This record gives sequence, C-alpha cells and structure tokens, in this order.
Amino acid sequence: MAKQLRDIEPIRPLLDHPSLAVFSDIDGTLAPIVPDPQDARVTDAAREALRELMALGVGVGLITGRDLAKAREMSGLPDACYAANHGLTLSVGGVDETPDVVRDFMPRVRDVIQETTAVARAGVFVEDKGPIVAFHYRRAPSPERARAAIESALAASPAAAAFRVHEGRMVLELRPPLDIDKGTALAELARRMNAGAVLCLGDDRTDVDMFRSVTAMREDGTAGVTVAVDSQEATAEVLAGADYQVDGVAGVERLLGEIARALRERAPSGR
Repeated sequence: MAKQLRDIEPIRPLLDHPSLAVFSDIDGTLAPIVPDPQDARVTDAAREALRELMALGVGVGLITGRDLAKAREMSGLPDACYAANHGLTLSVGGVDETPDVVRDFMPRVRDVIQETTAVARAGVFVEDKGPIVAFHYRRAPSPERARAAIESALAASPAAAAFRVHEGRMVLELRPPLDIDKGTALAELARRMNAGAVLCLGDDRTDVDMFRSVTAMREDGTAGVTVAVDSQEATAEVLAGADYQVDGVAGVERLLGEIARALRERAPSGR
C-alpha cells in the first residue's frame, strides 16, 4: 500500500538529478473530476507549478486518455510533451505523431458510433477521440442502466468487435487492440526526453501501467518515484501500485509547488 506523502523529504533525492522529468495523468490528478468531462480543466495552481518546473529545467510529460487537442486545451501548457489517447498519439518538441496503424481505426470508430446511437436514450455521452471511442455514463440518471445499455449496444455492434474494451471512472472505452498503453507511453517519452529521474502521478487504474513502467525503469537503474492520487473513487489497485499517495488534486498541487520551491531555492547554485 502506498505511504502517505506529507512533504517532499522522502523524494528529495530525485531533485538532485539534473534531468528530472515529471509525468502526470490529467483527469483526477491535475484536473478535478467534474460531472461533464468536457468541462474539466487543470487547476491554476497545478498549471503554474508545472510551468515553473519547466522553466527550472524539469521535463514535463502529460499522459492522458484524452485526445491531443483536448489535453492541450485542458492543461494550457503548449510546451509540455504529451502522450494522448493512452499513448496512441505522442507530441514531443511540438511534433505530433500518430502511427498509420492507429489512424486505420478512426473510420471504425465512426462506425461504432453510428451503430450505438441508442445509448443516448440512457443518458450516455459518446466521445469520439479519433482512434478511440468513450462512453461516459457519469451524468446518466441511472448509471447502472446506462452501463447496461452500453454493454448491450457494444455486443450488437459489428464494428465494436475490432476493439478492446477498457474501463475507467464511469466510462467504457473502445481502444485499438495494440500493445500501447500509458506505461509504454511513459517509457517512450522518458527515452526521448533523456530523463535521468522520473516522478509519476496518477489516480486511475489505467495509470497503474505508468507505475509499472517506472518500476521497470528503476530495475534498470533510473531513479523513479510513483505517487497515487487518492479520492473516493480510487481503487485498491491504484493505491497498491504506487510508492506514495497524496489526497486529491489539492495534494498534487501542494507536492508540485513544494518541488518547484525547492528547485527554485537551489537554482542559483547551478540548476
């Protein structure tokens, strides 16, 4: 089980690395969960802390299930690196990359959406994320009935059979059946960003793949720490998979702010 991280002392050794990188999920980590997922935004405090970290030479990579355009809009950090759509799209140094094998699924997503229109009657919001389609049922009058409607519609959709079903917070997603996830995305971003030390933040079961990736990097000699963001919806799997935990987005804001302050204080000595 992750230990409560009340200050930065346990992770201070990470700050000694000149090539530190912070990798973070967005929803539930930097942005509070809200009833309408389209309204979610990274908090001002989290954004400013990340912006200051980048100014101090820390690499910042945002790894999210959102599509790239939405991730940039939510974060307000155009200079950060991104792994969007669970790693299916990368953006490093302002260069966006979506492999052809991923693009091939975009028309199939549109087919799925056309074949599952009945879910709207249950209060389901369907999000077209390019090669991924997400069925959100948080705002449905009856989440249980909405979920059942999604499962029934997917079972009846021929196009849906080409995808894998993944579960998140009050959402079911169809993703291409490729060996790409947030963990492989973190490893690739860390490689491209020449990260010598890694701090990873996440709150959802999809973020456990990031935690596992950091564990593998540690075994290969890269310093790394994982931090779970606790909430009423956090699962035992998330808390068990991380080294430390903080309380909600506010805990992330505090942690990032303390790291920025510590680095700022030592900046005149050479950082």
